[in-house]
Amino acid sequence: MQEQVDKIGNLRVFASLGLAIFALSWIPIFFRFLEAEIGPFAAAFNRVWLVTILLGLWNGLQYIKEQFSSDKSCKHNPYTPLVWLQLLVAGISLAGHLLLLAWSLSQISITNTCLLANMTPIWTVLLGWLIWSQKFDNLFLIGMGVAIAGASIIGIEDWKLATASLKADGVAIVASIFYSIYLLSVEYLRSHLSFVTILGWISTISTISILPLALIAENQLFPHSWSGWTFVILLGLICQLLGQGLVMYCLKNLSSGLLSMSKLLVPIINGFLAWVLFAEVLSFWNYVAFCLVLLGIYIAKSSSFAVKE
Repeated sequence: MQEQVDKIGNLRVFASLGLAIFALSWIPIFFRFLEAEIGPFAAAFNRVWLVTILLGLWNGLQYIKEQFSSDKSCKHNPYTPLVWLQLLVAGISLAGHLLLLAWSLSQISITNTCLLANMTPIWTVLLGWLIWSQKFDNLFLIGMGVAIAGASIIGIEDWKLATASLKADGVAIVASIFYSIYLLSVEYLRSHLSFVTILGWISTISTISILPLALIAENQLFPHSWSGWTFVILLGLICQLLGQGLVMYCLKNLSSGLLSMSKLLVPIINGFLAWVLFAEVLSFWNYVAFCLVLLGIYIAKSSSFAVKE
């Protein structure tokens, strides 16, 4: 009976992960639609401010409810100095990732940007080992290698055709490092706070971090048309609230290493979306890459370090 419950729980987590990856795959698509009205830094700001307001109201109501609750366990204070530090690190890291990703998307193709910006498994495993003393067995590392090799295939043509985009490529890689730090911090926070609380705080910190740069660098902070506002709302609700919320939810049961590896599917899904919406070229190698990334994730999932007890 317990085994069946565990199996259902794992199925729910992996289904949530799949939905999160699909939601995050829309980020560059919405950014591309917003290009006609606002700049990249303004787009990054618009991704987080709406969720900050929504979850600020929600968490405020929850706090008031807890103050009037007779359940003493609700009044436990989980906000230690280390928790505050990790919230700050996660919020600033996400802000850095969003700013660099948005700028890179304005310079090079969706597929190439998202490939480089989602090379998070390399940095997540390296930083997890160096700073958090995390361990990964050979099975996990083999799976990661297969997935990275598969995802790398789809960038080969871009690098051949766009040798002048090295600066934007480098910026996208730094964006992936920021996201790795973000994942590792959230993984720690999930042992102390609910994913809704974490998302609220991180969105708030990211909004405060991005706003000054957006005000300085951009002539216009918000879109001027109804279609622009539609994409702002979709960006906030689908990519930040749903996508990042489910990422945080999954980090309770999945390691940051496996989750970062799953994000290698994002550039492949981006490729298909860009093909449908923007007529960007898809080749046979996109399908090969998709199969290899799935194979790598399956191999890594079998590792004892992928799924938490």
